[in-house]
Amino acid sequence: MNVWQKTRFTVVTGLMLSLANMLASQPLYANWYEATGQARIERGDVNHARRAAIEDALQRATLFAGARLESQQQVIQGILQHHQVTLSSSAELKQVQLISETHSNQQVFITLKAHIVPTASSCNTRYRNTLLLTDIHLAARQDAIYGQLFQLGEHSSRQLAAHLKDFAPALLLKQQSQPLFTEQLDLAAAEQFFEQGQQFILLANIYDLSLGSKASKFWQSSVRERFFALEVQLFDTFERRIRFQREYRTSSHWPDQDKHTPSSHSMAFWQMPYGQKIDQTLRAVALDIQQETQCQPLLAAIQQVKQQQIHIRLGNIHGLTVGDHISLIQVQRDPQHANIRRLVDSPIQLTITEVTAEGAWAASASQQLINHIQVGDIVSVVNR
Repeated sequence: MNVWQKTRFTVVTGLMLSLANMLASQPLYANWYEATGQARIERGDVNHARRAAIEDALQRATLFAGARLESQQQVIQGILQHHQVTLSSSAELKQVQLISETHSNQQVFITLKAHIVPTASSCNTRYRNTLLLTDIHLAARQDAIYGQLFQLGEHSSRQLAAHLKDFAPALLLKQQSQPLFTEQLDLAAAEQFFEQGQQFILLANIYDLSLGSKASKFWQSSVRERFFALEVQLFDTFERRIRFQREYRTSSHWPDQDKHTPSSHSMAFWQMPYGQKIDQTLRAVALDIQQETQCQPLLAAIQQVKQQQIHIRLGNIHGLTVGDHISLIQVQRDPQHANIRRLVDSPIQLTITEVTAEGAWAASASQQLINHIQVGDIVSVVNR
């Protein structure tokens, strides 16, 4: 077997040497980002945990800089042969300054500063799109009987929410405690969600928790392989389509006698090898969703038109400030088929004049009349 595996989590080799060449004791200035990463010490391997904590910190720093840390591994017959750490094309990692390292409760904590220079195509991370995270649906309920994992969907949603907050700074996360399915997102539902300020909806489904064969090694005779498969869909309510879809698969050891395995709500479950693999998968989901949404424009339907001003459902929490410029998109609907629409870019440029936490007023900077603007027309804040 000779495959290239692209991962977005633990850097196993080569990272310490790369960082040693970049370490510098320069003061904090523009384009420097400070972040803290952590990793668990497994089987006493502090060096491995240190490398993972550094990569975790770099991941956080690069995401807040509007870039992305990527790593490539070449695996031949299960043995790691090569590793390379790079940034996405939107930024360049110049230098890294190690600030501190602490150990506590079998965890390594690394704080560092990274000098990250964005390219001209980098996104403006000040603006935040809204993402609605629905509870992950557990379709594999028959498999869940092993270990009584019937609430794994709900508890995985909590883990995914935590990773989205950590690794998707360009998203404003809102949660719904019930699963949602694509067949429920018809044109009318999509439009309603968009008008309520939900541009992106994340749907997920666990469809495999099955057990494999027993481990062949005599010292592993009490464990079996257990699988985990997750399907993720990112629905765009403005475009009324699924804009991202992916399946994630992993597996790890599971006790053959699972009467005393911890519940999925507990930290003990997420520290098991199987729980750790699921958590790594959820982290990869968060990074993929960040990548898919980070350069998308802020969009909102006009809620009110009054005295040559318009009101929109975007505010401080989305990153808007007084003086920001927004573009206007007029919506022309077919009189006989309301779901058929034509979007027309307007030459009128609007400026934010007043902003609250979740709303804003805007007017034409050149005093152009906006009588032709209607409730339901759309404004756009380009995230660049």
